[in-house]
Amino acid sequence: MTSFNRVFRLALVSLLATFLLAVIWEFAFEYPLFIHFGWVNEAESIASRWGHVTVIMAFAAITVTFLTLLSVRLVRELQTKDEIMRKKDEDRMTFAADVAHELRTPLAVLRAHLDSLDDADTNYQLVQDVDRITRIVEQVLAKSQIEAIQLGPDDMADLAEVSSSMAAYLAPLVIREGRLIEVVGAEKPVMINGNTFALEQALRNLVENAIKYSARGSTITIEVSATPSIRVIDRGRGVPFEEREMIFERFHRADRRSGGSGLGLSIVRRVAEAHGGKISVEDAPGGGAVFVLNFPRF
Repeated sequence: MTSFNRVFRLALVSLLATFLLAVIWEFAFEYPLFIHFGWVNEAESIASRWGHVTVIMAFAAITVTFLTLLSVRLVRELQTKDEIMRKKDEDRMTFAADVAHELRTPLAVLRAHLDSLDDADTNYQLVQDVDRITRIVEQVLAKSQIEAIQLGPDDMADLAEVSSSMAAYLAPLVIREGRLIEVVGAEKPVMINGNTFALEQALRNLVENAIKYSARGSTITIEVSATPSIRVIDRGRGVPFEEREMIFERFHRADRRSGGSGLGLSIVRRVAEAHGGKISVEDAPGGGAVFVLNFPRF
């Protein structure tokens, strides 16, 4: 039902309620009272009662019409403003996606040229910087795509498959950074109403965050549960209680020396919200952090 239909329906209900109350008051209360004391005869009382009801309904109709017209005007103004804001958001996200897409190719070319340099020390630092910029560009592009996601009732995703595939995809990076990665509980499918691409992006950001803050030589665990949920466990320093909400804010960085963009965990929260779920962080037994993605049961 549209906003205009609601306004008109409310107006009709108001008029009907006013009519019923007027009739009840005139004929169930005043009419018997006047007849009982003999102030008017029965015929005159009935005629005057209906006259009163007519006057009441006339004033009610004028008032309701005025309020209805005012409400319709306000609804139109709100819809216009909402459409303008929606268009601005779409333009902003489209612009971000276009910029990110255009930057990917020159960054790839630059990365290829750096690989051919002879100065190993300089080359290593430049490659690290280019890789960091490339990842930020990828996150901006992913965020713009995730913002546009609208789940349909037939959209299905398997948390076990998402966890296994992302662990295999990120394994080379994890090993290169001196960590190990394992997946637990992915033996059977765990189906939810979800978007596979968005879930992969959320899990990728959680694993990259675990790499950044866990100790070298430790194991990053992806645990899939039929609840349904995904838990990413690291053996790092953990997250202080007072920061457990702030870290999911866009551009917030717990450690500014890490060089991150501050987008990763905000993307995770956006994915969780798009799926009707939530993201939380807990202490891991023996030290470290546990990031938990909880989803509604299918």
